[in-house]
Amino acid sequence: MAGLAGLLASSPLPALDWPTYQHDYQRSGVTQEELELPLVLSWTHFAQAPAPAWTDPPKADYYTAAPQKPLTPRLAFDRAHHLAIVGERLYFGSSVEHTINCLDVATGRTNWAFFTDGPVRMAPTVQAGRVYAGSDDGSVYCLNATNAGLIWQHTPVGATNYFVANNGTFISPFAIRSSVAVDQGVAYFSAGFFPHEGVYLCAVDAATGLKTSASHWQHAVTGTAALQGYILLSATKIFMPGSRSTPYYFNRATGALLGSYSGAMGTYALLAGNSFFYGPSARGGGQITEGGLSGDTIASYNNGNALVVTATRTYLLGDTTLSALDRTTRTPVWSRSAHYPYTLIMAGPTLFAGGDDEVAAFDSATGNKLWSSPVSGRAYGLAVASGRLFVSTDTGYIYSFIQDQSAQQSSWMFY
Repeated sequence: MAGLAGLLASSPLPALDWPTYQHDYQRSGVTQEELELPLVLSWTHFAQAPAPAWTDPPKADYYTAAPQKPLTPRLAFDRAHHLAIVGERLYFGSSVEHTINCLDVATGRTNWAFFTDGPVRMAPTVQAGRVYAGSDDGSVYCLNATNAGLIWQHTPVGATNYFVANNGTFISPFAIRSSVAVDQGVAYFSAGFFPHEGVYLCAVDAATGLKTSASHWQHAVTGTAALQGYILLSATKIFMPGSRSTPYYFNRATGALLGSYSGAMGTYALLAGNSFFYGPSARGGGQITEGGLSGDTIASYNNGNALVVTATRTYLLGDTTLSALDRTTRTPVWSRSAHYPYTLIMAGPTLFAGGDDEVAAFDSATGNKLWSSPVSGRAYGLAVASGRLFVSTDTGYIYSFIQDQSAQQSSWMFY
């Protein structure tokens, strides 16, 4: 008979949620949930491959007299079906079927699909039994998380909304090209990405979709802002990637534009403590810039595609390397060859990275590779929730990996 000590030693930590892209509104990609390795495939779900809004950049920087190495894609926010997972349900949007979708976590079977009038490019946000997502049709939708019942629909430009042809479909010039961030009863999002047509930052009541108090507002963002990407929140500010320009930051209470950053452009962004990281590109190759919370520049990370930042370490994912840097001194702790350039997350002490036709796990203390598995396509999306690793690729596949119970049981101690 297995002793109590043996059972306790092998008991997993509680399964946690992943309610928005990269887990939280800082887009940290970090969860306290731990998975026992190795993992085995539980199920595979195929949805139509995403139709990205933007193509890759030129193969070289022909703007300069002597082209450098290939440019890093700036606008890679919708290359896979990015996921939100709460409890026993998984949610994602489709840029091809124009839907918000819900799968059963245990089986991968479809629970429901809600149709919008345009591509849904960002991962939904799930909070308090509701699902929030924006569409290229110019509207934000709030749905019942269980049955997809429409709770409210908000169109920032109202009756003046219209559609134009775009890449084989029709979209609004005021498309919702941000995620929806819901905090303290307020839903934040942007609308529009053509500066000459109008770009807006919005805050509405999360329960009704209306503007009913001073904390609800809608402001036109003047200048050259082309807001696209996942919105980030600090206690007092909103940060928004500028896609082909550098990011902008706003007053969270009023929506007033406070300033913008310099350095790398793109749609990658991460908040960590008093630092804001953004990129991942600049002329001459990939770069992530670290700035303060008020627009100042602190440091730059060359050959950087994604980061995970903890209190003591900065983990930097490049095209061919995975490195750990001391958080204070920015000096290397370790660096390993790793061809997993697309995305990086951290679950407990384990780093997971996505590459071409493969996903892998690494020990955050040493950088040693612990596990890997084949997948179909480039693994742009990773999430850990509900006792599982989820992987989504640019070919439309979503994979669910679970802990290998046979391997786990063989390592139990009996007393």
